[in-house]
Amino acid sequence: MQDHSARSMRRSWKRAFSPLIVLLLCSAIHAQETCPVEIKLLLVPSTIKSVLASLSFEKQTTSQVYFFDTGNLSLLNQGVIVRVRQGAKNDLTVKVRLPEGNNQIVSSKLREQFGCEIDRTEAGANTSYSVGKNYKDREIPEGGDDLFSALSSQQRELLREAHVSINWSRVRRTPDIHSTTWATPSESPFGKLTLEYWEFPGDSLLELSAKSASNGWESKYTDLHRIVKLKGLSLSANQETKTSAVLRGLKHEASPPH
Repeated sequence: MQDHSARSMRRSWKRAFSPLIVLLLCSAIHAQETCPVEIKLLLVPSTIKSVLASLSFEKQTTSQVYFFDTGNLSLLNQGVIVRVRQGAKNDLTVKVRLPEGNNQIVSSKLREQFGCEIDRTEAGANTSYSVGKNYKDREIPEGGDDLFSALSSQQRELLREAHVSINWSRVRRTPDIHSTTWATPSESPFGKLTLEYWEFPGDSLLELSAKSASNGWESKYTDLHRIVKLKGLSLSANQETKTSAVLRGLKHEASPPH
């Protein structure tokens, strides 16, 4: 009798939750099918001159980039990125980045309301949901309370829906980053490529990237690696996203010596 009851309960559980499981799987597949993809490779920064020459980059633009986080990177550790750019682009962006395999319920709900993009690096893929706004104020917030006041209602909604916990009084602006960006011309035999060079206290980063539709990223990924090999470009040992790399680098730079 007990075995029969247990089997009945299992069948009832399956009937109740099978539609939910199917929905979550379909949502994950749908995200992969609909979010545009950006493929990113970090190159050795000291090779920047040879990279520029070998791929005929042009259309140079410059910006100052500012990130915001706590001393222990609590925002980054939750997948939250808050950034201000001034120069070629003037904007304030809030982004929530979810690694592969993260909670699909949260991911599905975010996708219903916010724009998405998949960043593919050698370290893996991350689906990002972001909200940007124009930001032309000369004064860049230094602390989290002023920063929170500058966020739009939709940016605050993104943070709420992502279920992140932020103590804004502990958030501070990181040292500024000088960003220089180049793009290949439209008639380039290599297609549309972007090169971005970040200089910040104690280090620098060089990123080569290409954008793709969701259903063609594999071939674009192969093409980008083929270009790197063909031109003899040197990949950096670190292949995480440049935002993560720069924030961790700045944290290390600011840590007191032991």
